[in-house]
Amino acid sequence: MKLTSDSPGGYRIKLLALDMDDTLLDRDLKISEGNQRALTAAEELGVHVVLASGRAPAAMNPYAELLGMDRRDGYLIAYNGSSIVETGTGRVVWGVTLDPGFLGEIWDLAAELQQPVQTYVEGAILTSRDNPVTRLDTRLSGIPNRVVSRAEFLAEARVKVVLPGDPAALDPVEARFKDVFQGRANMYRSKPFFFEVMPPGADKGLALEWLAARLDIRREEVMAIGDSWNDEGMLRWAGVAVAMANGAEDMRRIATWVTTRGHQEDGVAEAVERFILNV
Repeated sequence: MKLTSDSPGGYRIKLLALDMDDTLLDRDLKISEGNQRALTAAEELGVHVVLASGRAPAAMNPYAELLGMDRRDGYLIAYNGSSIVETGTGRVVWGVTLDPGFLGEIWDLAAELQQPVQTYVEGAILTSRDNPVTRLDTRLSGIPNRVVSRAEFLAEARVKVVLPGDPAALDPVEARFKDVFQGRANMYRSKPFFFEVMPPGADKGLALEWLAARLDIRREEVMAIGDSWNDEGMLRWAGVAVAMANGAEDMRRIATWVTTRGHQEDGVAEAVERFILNV
């Protein structure tokens, strides 16, 4: 049984990991005043607040700056756990990647299935062909995209590959990829329209475990809040796992506690108040 801050003999929370989309952010992709106040109060108690997202660091930095993370020693868990980045310096302190040889296999299978692929470099989304979901990713993240050749896509190791598409059309693609690459990559839907192919060892939970060890914080002193399948690793690892009321049923089932308010109603603030601020 997981210990919580209000359990007998429980531990005070010292590290809080937060998913962003559909968790911390509202539907307008903003951090509400209520959530911001709660996180500021938690930091004033000495809690390390860490953003943990599938987004690239460039798409996380504006939110980190809003929360003052650029003015202190802090961390971002980016690309769904492929990279950990220092907020003050932008330096990558931990990371795993897909090598160019494996990227070629991914590109070729996607081409066989007539499925576009995309990956990320600093300041850009690289895609095999223009498509509506990649354009949506650009609108949501603010990161421009460009169509590239196979050679450019494979030019260096990448943090992850995303297969964008209509959810129903992705179902057979996901099945084929899992059949071909099972055991060689970490694969899941981060959103209904995103199927992600990650390096082995890339997971928000593994990144959070590494970061807690770096900060000398015990598992029981770590709290994670999320809503979707890409949050499963950190929800399973954290001492206190909070799923959003608007989250996937699977995530609500494994959580220590489920918020009564969703991402539109300051659900993050509700969890912080309960387990950290004790109000």
